[in-house]
Formats: sequence, structure tokens, C-alpha cells
Amino acid sequence: MAKFIRFNDAFLENLRDQINLPELIGREIKLKRSGRSFTALCPFHEEKGPSFTVSSERNTFRCYGCPAKGDAIEWMRKRFHLSFYDAVVKLAEEYRVELPPAEVDEADDKEKRQRLGRYYQVLKEAARIYQSGLAKSPRARSYLHDTRGLKEETIAEFGLGVVTKGVIGLLSNSSEEILIGAGLAARNDTGLYDRFRQRIMFPIHNESGNLIGFAGRTLLSNPDKAPKYLNSPETEIFHKGKELYGLYQAKAAIRKAGLAIVVEGYIDVISAHQEGDKRVVAPMGTAITKDQIRRLFVQTDRIVFAFDGDRAGRRAALSASVVLLEEIKDGQSAQFLFLPEGEDPDTFIRTHGLAGWDAALAEARPLSTFLCDYVTHRLDRSVPEQQVTAANKAKAILARTTKALMFRHALRLKFEDLVGVPLS
Repeated sequence: MAKFIRFNDAFLENLRDQINLPELIGREIKLKRSGRSFTALCPFHEEKGPSFTVSSERNTFRCYGCPAKGDAIEWMRKRFHLSFYDAVVKLAEEYRVELPPAEVDEADDKEKRQRLGRYYQVLKEAARIYQSGLAKSPRARSYLHDTRGLKEETIAEFGLGVVTKGVIGLLSNSSEEILIGAGLAARNDTGLYDRFRQRIMFPIHNESGNLIGFAGRTLLSNPDKAPKYLNSPETEIFHKGKELYGLYQAKAAIRKAGLAIVVEGYIDVISAHQEGDKRVVAPMGTAITKDQIRRLFVQTDRIVFAFDGDRAGRRAALSASVVLLEEIKDGQSAQFLFLPEGEDPDTFIRTHGLAGWDAALAEARPLSTFLCDYVTHRLDRSVPEQQVTAANKAKAILARTTKALMFRHALRLKFEDLVGVPLS
């Protein structure tokens, strides 16, 4: 039976009163004080000058360059693409505001189960069509076999396929609402159209093995005309910030080894599994999220992130470390493997084999070492100004480390030794 909570005005007002909106927004974007308010570059549209304002008095935000405005609930909805209900629940949990008691609606629960069942079914039908289409696409087969070195059994294991003009015309038993709700179709001024066309298709399964969406890599020779990779949109069953590609296939190996390996690409995952390392997963083409970190730490206490060794890889590692600091607990660990420039896990494994891959993983750098390098980058301890800069970086790291108190204490001592000034 479906449970839901009704939020009355008194509850919502109390929740808003408990939230320091500048602090909440300041976790995500850099705010600059301006009188009694704060300003920033708007996170919801591109701009060169700050037009985004957060009022600490009214506890509201507003952008003067786009329609974005509202309170803490609206911020959560827009920033994290949440429903009103989910935004309220998330804020209430974080700020420890007791939720009203849940009510039960059996009719709504039955209708939702039926709707979700139709989503799962139409996705399975689409996957079968995509897979059957692979035999008719020499370009897709050449890319998978020759360019990426994938074997037939690997392609079958991961259910890879191809789509050219689309599939919604072949799914006539499903209504437009189901096709849109499942993420296969969208509607514009001219009518219904396929979201995926001219793409190699990667089915995405949740941790339980249910097919919940797709990723598609373009087959067009001119990639400027379309994004290289396209994911299913957010739906009732697909939330790309919560899922990890390959986790369904990898979770048994992760638990057995006590180690999860996070890479950046779908092909990286598939190539590693083909060569025998089934501990490998990937986010959905975006930076790692808190939900994904939590999901991995349920499976294991140790995570290794494998990034390219270039500047982009370092930025990705820094982004991952920020999320890790907020989620890691004492007894858990994370490490970073930076591959040689020009290499990714797919090419590295195919070039050096599984033995070379394992040797590289054994040299992965601990999170603490990576953070120390970040804090002391270009630090000259004989220059007080540089010590202050490094100390501020160290303090920001320590402030984010809220769940691993022993780790935070050890980090503080290490930072103080490296920077040469007390941080307490």
C-alpha cells in the first residue's frame, strides 16, 4: 500500500524557519556577501556577471537574469530535480524536523504499480528491438568489435543494441503517455518523436536487475550535430544521480573482493568486465553523487576511482573527493588511480592486460594523500600569505568531513604539520 504525507501550512512554515538558506545554497555554489544578502553567478543559466541573490532576512533566493526564485524547497526542487514531496522530505530529514504521520492510499498504490509495470514492459520490448537491430548495422558492429574490441558474448551479456530511425512506431501497443513516461519518446510542436535515433544503445539496469533506461552513443560521423552520449530522461523509475552502470553485474564481485572500482565510461565498465575485472561500475556520464557513494558503501568499505591523468581527471577527482568527505565514515576508505595521459581504463586494460591493471590499482593513492597534495600545491611555507591560503583550503576540507571524526582529527594533524600553522 502506498504511503504518503500531507504537509499543512504550519509544518511547511516551521520547516522553512529551521533552514539557513545561504548556508544551504552555499554548499553548492560560491556566495559573496553583499550587505545583508549574498550574490553569485546563477547556477540555472549561463552568465558573466552575478545576478543571483540570496536574502538571509527573507530566507529566499532570486535571479534577476532568469525566472529562478523561491525558498529552500524550491531551491532543492530546481537544483536537484526533485518533486515538491521529495524536496520537503529531504529537507526535513536533514534539519531533523519531524514529518507528519503517513497516510495510506490503496487505490493510488495499485494504479502506480500498474503504471510502473507498463514502463518496465515497454522498455524490455524496446531493448529487444535494439538488440535485433545490431545485426543490420555494419557501422555499429564495426565500432563495437573493431574499435572497442568487444566480443559477441560480452555484447550479449550487456544487451547492447542499435537504433536508427527509432522504435516508437514498433511499440503500437503502448500509449503515448507510457512511451513518454518510460523515457523512450518526447513530444514537441510537431508531435511525438523518438528520444533515441542513430545510436548504439546501452541498457541500464538498477541494482535489482530491472531495466530502467538507456544510454545511447551517437552513430553520426559529425558529432557536433548531436551529443556524443544521451541518457534516458529522469522518470519515475530512472534517476541517473542514484544509479550506477554495471552495479547489477558487479555487486557480487564487489562484495567478494571488498572493493569497488569507479570509472567514467560505459565502455570502460564493459571492457573491464570482459577482461575479468567485474568489480567495475560507472556513474551516468556525470560527476559522482552522494546517493551513488552511499550505494557503493553499502556493498564495500573501499572504493578506488580510476581517472585519466590529465587536468580533467584531476578536476574529476577533486569533485569526487568533495562528495566522499561528506559521506565517508571511519573504517571506510577511498583511493585514486590516475592513468597515464591519453589512456582511459578501456585502452589501458586492452594494452596492459589484467595484470597491468591490477598493478596500477595497487598503486592508487589514498584520499588523504590526494587531499594533502591539493592543500600544499605550490605552497612555500616561508611565505605567510601562502600558508593562509593553504590553511583555508585545509579548513574547508575538514568542515566537510562530518561523519568520520577520527579521520578528520588525523587529517587536521597532518594538515597542520604540512602547512605549519594551527587549524583549530
